[in-house]
Amino acid sequence: MSIPESNGKTVLVTGINGYIASVLGLHLLSKGYSLRGTTRRASSAEPLLKGPYALYSERVKIYEVPDMTIDGAFDEAVKDVDGIFHTASPINFSLTDFSHFITPAIRGSEVILDSALKAGPQLSSVVITSSAAAIYDANKSSPYTFTESDFASFALDRAEADKEQGLVTPPGILYSASKTAADRAVWRWRDEHKPKLSLSTINPSVVIGPPIYLPSSGSQLNETLKPLFDIFSGASKTVGPPIGSGGFVDVRDVAFLHAWAYEHPTEADGERFCAVQGYGPPQAAADILRVKYKGTSIGERIPVGEPGKGYQGYDEKTGRIGVLEYPEGNLRVTGVKAERVTGLKYIDFETSVVDTAKVLEGLL
Repeated sequence: MSIPESNGKTVLVTGINGYIASVLGLHLLSKGYSLRGTTRRASSAEPLLKGPYALYSERVKIYEVPDMTIDGAFDEAVKDVDGIFHTASPINFSLTDFSHFITPAIRGSEVILDSALKAGPQLSSVVITSSAAAIYDANKSSPYTFTESDFASFALDRAEADKEQGLVTPPGILYSASKTAADRAVWRWRDEHKPKLSLSTINPSVVIGPPIYLPSSGSQLNETLKPLFDIFSGASKTVGPPIGSGGFVDVRDVAFLHAWAYEHPTEADGERFCAVQGYGPPQAAADILRVKYKGTSIGERIPVGEPGKGYQGYDEKTGRIGVLEYPEGNLRVTGVKAERVTGLKYIDFETSVVDTAKVLEGLL
C-alpha cells in the first residue's frame, strides 16, 4: 500500500498516544504531513508505531516529555515545526486535589505556548484541544443554548471555593474546572503575548467514534469510550445518565476540525470552535446497539434500560431512532459554527455508535 506524497510540512501533536491525538495523527499523516508526537514514555507510542502508523514510519518521530508542566518541556519537540496541536492534558482521574488537577492543566497550556514562541518563524498556527466543559455551565437556567461566546465559570468557582474551605471536590467538577482554567489560560496568554502565529481552540463535547488502536482490555479505554463499551459488552447492567449536557461528536470530525484550523490560520485565529453534532445519551446508544446486534450473543448482553427515555426520536414500534433530539427545554451546546465556517457535515450519532462498536468487538 502506497502512502500519500509528502507535503513538506512537519507538525507536532502532543499526547500522541491519546484517543483524539492518535486519530488526529493518522489524519495528518494521510494528508502528507510529517508527524512529531510527544508522550510521557516513548514506549507507550509503540502500539501506534507498530500498528496504524507503521506505513508512515519514516515520517513519524516520538519525543518523550515526562512532565509537560516544566518550563521548556516542549522546546526540543517544537523546533522548526509548521504547526502545533496541543491535545495532551496532564489529568489523572484518581486525583481529587485542586493543585494536582487544575494547576497542571493551566501549566500545560502555558508551557506549550511558551515553547511555540521558540519554534521558529515557519510556525503558522497552534491549535489547542479544549472542551465544551469550558463553555457549558450546569447551573444555567434552561432552556439555553451555549455557543463559543460563552465561558463556563460554575465548576471552577466551585473548585476554588472547596479549596478555600478544605472540602473535597468531586472528580467530575474538577475535570470541568480544569478545562475551564486551561481554556482561560490560552486566551490570557494570547492577550499578553500578542503572537504573530494563529491560535485557536477546538471545544468538543463527549467524543466517541472508532479508535485506531485498542488497549489490551476494555477497562483501559478512555473516559468517553469506556461507558459505551460497558454498555456494549454488558459489563454495565444499567444504562447511566448523560455526561454533562449530553452532547456528542465523532472523533473523526474532531480530527478534521483540528486540521482545518491549522490549514486556515487567518480564519481560525482567535476563534473557538464547539465540536458538537447533537445529543448522544447512553440510553440512545443502548437502543441503537440492541437493534444492530439483535439476535446475537452480543445483543443479549446489552442492557435494556428504559428504551426511548430521556430523548426525542424513539419509535416504540420498531425500536429504532429517527431524528435524535434533546428533550424539550434542555441546556445544550451548539456546534453549528464549526459546520458553517469549515463546511463540515457531522457524522450522526447512530453511525458513530455502530462504527465504534465494530472496532470495540475486538475487545469482547
